[in-house]
Amino acid sequence: MFRIIMTTVFLCISIPTFAEQNYPVDMCYLVADLKYSKEKGVKICEIQHANLSAFKGDIYRNEVDASIQDELVRVLALYNKQGWVVNDGIADKAICKALAVSAGWQSYKKIDDLLLDGKFESTANQPVENEYDIGSYQGFLYANGGEICKIADYAKRFPAMVVIDKSSFPFWIDKFKMTQLFEDDAVLSSFKPRWASYKKVYRPDLAAEIAETLKCETFVIKPRGEFLGKGVIIAHKEELDDVLYYIITKKGEFAQMRDIAYSTWKKDHFDSFIVEEFIPSDLIAVPHLENKVYQPTMRVAFLLVYNNRSHHVHQLGGYWKLPALSIDEKGSFMAKNKDICKLPFYSAVDTEIMEFVKKELSIALPLLHQKMMQYPIDFKERS
Repeated sequence: MFRIIMTTVFLCISIPTFAEQNYPVDMCYLVADLKYSKEKGVKICEIQHANLSAFKGDIYRNEVDASIQDELVRVLALYNKQGWVVNDGIADKAICKALAVSAGWQSYKKIDDLLLDGKFESTANQPVENEYDIGSYQGFLYANGGEICKIADYAKRFPAMVVIDKSSFPFWIDKFKMTQLFEDDAVLSSFKPRWASYKKVYRPDLAAEIAETLKCETFVIKPRGEFLGKGVIIAHKEELDDVLYYIITKKGEFAQMRDIAYSTWKKDHFDSFIVEEFIPSDLIAVPHLENKVYQPTMRVAFLLVYNNRSHHVHQLGGYWKLPALSIDEKGSFMAKNKDICKLPFYSAVDTEIMEFVKKELSIALPLLHQKMMQYPIDFKERS
């Protein structure tokens, strides 16, 4: 009830002038990794850019559901039927192909190919009749954010383009900034596991401090700038000190570990890291894996849209990601609780659970989008 009341209040508040000046319209294509249980509901572990994801698990979706790719194409067409996609740097080539064959869309291999197209340049410079209406623009531009941000003046050069993911660019490849968005908001913070950020300065009492702050027995340690599970370590309280000693000093008992969860830290360049309480999902039995029981993580894809001064959330699909080992197999705790993003370790989400998750995300995501749009744009930070 609290979430519903606070969301109603939010919908009655107009977006601040700063946000509208920078984002008269906005669209972000993102994914969330989350945990679900009947006891705790939805807890969002991570939000990241969809073009870093390959969506291999989408083949295990429910038979009645459209693919994430088809849903993306369909929803984009509700707002504008034209677009330009740049393939380089987008992990899911199926998305690129689906857009490329759609009527009104054009495809380029690299960003330089797009910039050399004089027709695109002239089209992108057309005046916009109503800057608050996505349909008034010439179309969408979808490309890897790192590539677009190399063009520091892209907003001036392409005023007639709706650049997908624009408001999320300040959070490109930095989990800390994205996680910070959940702070200072009672509703948003209720969707997030307890977490904190720590400088890479080892202290013998650091583990005890973290345990006291997060008030849990199992912890998820994350580097700020990695994806695909690289550098993510799940540790119990009794081993937390040894893990911290390693990721900060690069020494200790974990220094020889070849597992990418550990080896990634040797090249991590950030001066801080994130620690989050470990929250499990309800266990599921997976039919195509001999009905073994797994500890899953849900991945959902969605579009956040700001159009005609209103927020909209379009949820495109989702599936469970699974660890390498079932809960009953012999192996480490991390092998049974950290998903590996490899076939066939995925599963469909029960329809009733997915509907509950969608309703919860429809509360959280507009609030998140509002906060993203309020974040200052700093192109020096992107270079």
